[in-house]
Amino acid sequence: MTPNKALTRWFFIVLAAALLVRAGLYFVYPLAQSNDTPTYLHLASSLGNHGFENYNGTRTPGYPFFILLTGSQAVLYPLQLGLGVLTTLLVFTCAWQLTGLPWLAGLLALAHTLNLGQLFFEAALLSESLATFLLFAVLAGFLSLWQPRPAGLPPVPLRGWMFLAGTGLAAAALALVRPLFAPVAFWGALFLALFWQSAPWKTRWCAALLAALPAVIALGLWVNFIHIRFKIWGLDSIGGYHSVNHVSSFFELAPPEYATVTDTFLKFRAVRLAESGSPVNTIWDAIPALMQQEKLNYYGLGRLMGQISRRLILENPALYARNLVWGWWWFWRVGVFWLPETISSAGLRSALKELMLAERLALFGVNLLFLAGSLTLLWRRVRARLNPPLFFWFAVSAVWLISLLQTLAEHGDNPRFLAPMQTLVLLIVAWALAQFIPTARKV
Repeated sequence: MTPNKALTRWFFIVLAAALLVRAGLYFVYPLAQSNDTPTYLHLASSLGNHGFENYNGTRTPGYPFFILLTGSQAVLYPLQLGLGVLTTLLVFTCAWQLTGLPWLAGLLALAHTLNLGQLFFEAALLSESLATFLLFAVLAGFLSLWQPRPAGLPPVPLRGWMFLAGTGLAAAALALVRPLFAPVAFWGALFLALFWQSAPWKTRWCAALLAALPAVIALGLWVNFIHIRFKIWGLDSIGGYHSVNHVSSFFELAPPEYATVTDTFLKFRAVRLAESGSPVNTIWDAIPALMQQEKLNYYGLGRLMGQISRRLILENPALYARNLVWGWWWFWRVGVFWLPETISSAGLRSALKELMLAERLALFGVNLLFLAGSLTLLWRRVRARLNPPLFFWFAVSAVWLISLLQTLAEHGDNPRFLAPMQTLVLLIVAWALAQFIPTARKV
């Protein structure tokens, strides 16, 4: 079979699977909501009714604006599933460009579309499906520039700067949807400017500017808005609350001048520990009582909790470092969000639970392979054997960068942190393993 025929066959296999799986999900599983959903809905409503006049800054505006544009949840659900289909096709395109193997690209795209964890995020009023789509749009843009094009595709016309500008706009949108991935635009620009050796230096620096400038403008305007409105430097108005999760496990060591806050927080922490076994997210239960007790509004209390957290971190660096390590490790545990009780068929519900567990174990194994394999790149012999392309270095370093930044930003066992990058991790591992299969057939 010719490469073009193989590519076409796998494309339609992937497309059919993506459509059928999501159609089935749409009919058996309602659009789900988590504890975070009301914040998105509230901000979307605020944007629709009063613009930014009543915007409380608890979320960046990307996903609330997306909700507003859809007009209703009845439209949003199939639209998110449609984005899932497009993301699957982007995964297929990226995998094919990177490997040149239609069969491997097809399998990786199927792995994404059949990943129940990813699939159920598409069926939730959460930002992960939109973030995953935007992330792979950015990845496809960078990959199209760096990777030699497989036979059958024309070269990317670098004269068309609109292509690069589109990549930059997608990166800016990604930053406003999920701030954790804001560094992707700047990391990509760094690689464009310094490591894209096949392009003239003027092209490299212009490309880097186009990739980063939309994110610089968008994030600069947003940070300025947050500061003017809430007197806080950051991407949201609740950074002080986020920092509490880093110190919840040793909050009793807070300085004596914060004794009243400490006593109240510890009461809520005891309840949280009894219910879940973990002190993480105690602060969200304690906020109403602390606001009333300290006679502070929501933002004033947030600033106070940030001050206490910084004191605790500075005075107990070893305990803080321990929590950072645990938070980084939790990033790699394959978390999911779904509501199995909403599926009426007991048999289907049981089968999905078992499949979900099997997939999580498999993906956790992939994550461990990624960690171990990327560390072996420190050895020159491994680098010489693999001879990784520029995109591989960018992808590996970007995943590591995000994993480290997330544990600095907020300590917590949150299944949402890795979700948009999980398929990228799988793609990286698959490419590396394929280099050790010299007899792989391009069919």
